[in-house]
Amino acid sequence: MKELKNIISAIEYLENNHQKAAIATLVKVSGSTYRSPGARMLISHDDDTIGAISGGCLESDVFEKAQAVIESERPILIKYDTTSEEDMIWGLGLGCQGIAYVLIEPLEQTKLQEIAFIKKCLSTRTYGAIATVISAEGESKTQLGQRLLLGDETIINNLKDDNLLTEVLNDTKAALQDNQSVLKEYDLEAEKIEVFIEVIQPPLSLIIFGAGYDVLPLVNFSKQLGWDVTVLDNRSREASKKRFAQADKILLSLPEEILEKIEITERSVAVVMSHNYLDDLEMLKLLLPSKLKYLGILGPKKRTNRILEELKEEGITPDANIHSPVGLDIGADNAEEIALSIVSEIQAVISQRNAGFLRNRNAPIHVKKE
Repeated sequence: MKELKNIISAIEYLENNHQKAAIATLVKVSGSTYRSPGARMLISHDDDTIGAISGGCLESDVFEKAQAVIESERPILIKYDTTSEEDMIWGLGLGCQGIAYVLIEPLEQTKLQEIAFIKKCLSTRTYGAIATVISAEGESKTQLGQRLLLGDETIINNLKDDNLLTEVLNDTKAALQDNQSVLKEYDLEAEKIEVFIEVIQPPLSLIIFGAGYDVLPLVNFSKQLGWDVTVLDNRSREASKKRFAQADKILLSLPEEILEKIEITERSVAVVMSHNYLDDLEMLKLLLPSKLKYLGILGPKKRTNRILEELKEEGITPDANIHSPVGLDIGADNAEEIALSIVSEIQAVISQRNAGFLRNRNAPIHVKKE
């Protein structure tokens, strides 16, 4: 998410300064690949790049081909096959055992329209979907790079074929409903079209209840991932605003005022770490019925169970997905290690993974479920 935000910011700078650029997008993969479809890389005309579409093995070649795209102002689709047993693809010796298709497009009006659409999805915290033509064969009015943008009751379309538009629109709505990017093939009368439908998700929103010294590394790690971070301190300590300046919001609020100042959505997660039993009790009284997909509680399991028992006596039962003790079992001891274990657990829960060792995984690493 942070990478995408950086690309958007850089594009705004390039546009304001009337500089040419190209965007490379990983749109189709098979076998073993470092990134999953949707990964982007911005390439300017003056040798600057932001983002990546692989682990570094494809970027130099993509950069060279992007310069030609910038000059011609015409998109191209490049196939990178790293399955060769000779392990000497382009003389680089990659041997990644995967095939990657990269769409390289000039930064022109329709592409800027797509970037503006993505920025709106992120800033308004709404979902969107982008359907992009990545190949077109036969007698077709459809061209590489034509797309449909579907947001909250908003459709932006430059697909020229009405029959294709109907099918793509239906599939894009389905992808948005399933919250799952997908690759689709369409066999029409005289054409064969391949479309990559990408679902744009709003950034994860982490709400941290507490303002101790151990909150700071959690804020820092979360911001490195591009999450939106809110720190809530139920004491009127102005020093908290300075300490957590990197956070998107710092709220000084009493527990009973919490829900008036924060928004909890399906992309919200929370960690309670005030180190004060009574404060945690009051915060959890409000958070437990919220249906949070992740609610981490710092402290021993015995302490959390006692809080839950007290709340149960008041008729409050948890709907939120509680994780206590908070974090993964990585042997964390200090504040930084504990923060790492917490963000890792949140990432695993949101990605629907079990957080096990990749060496024990039988399915490809980018497949959500085995």
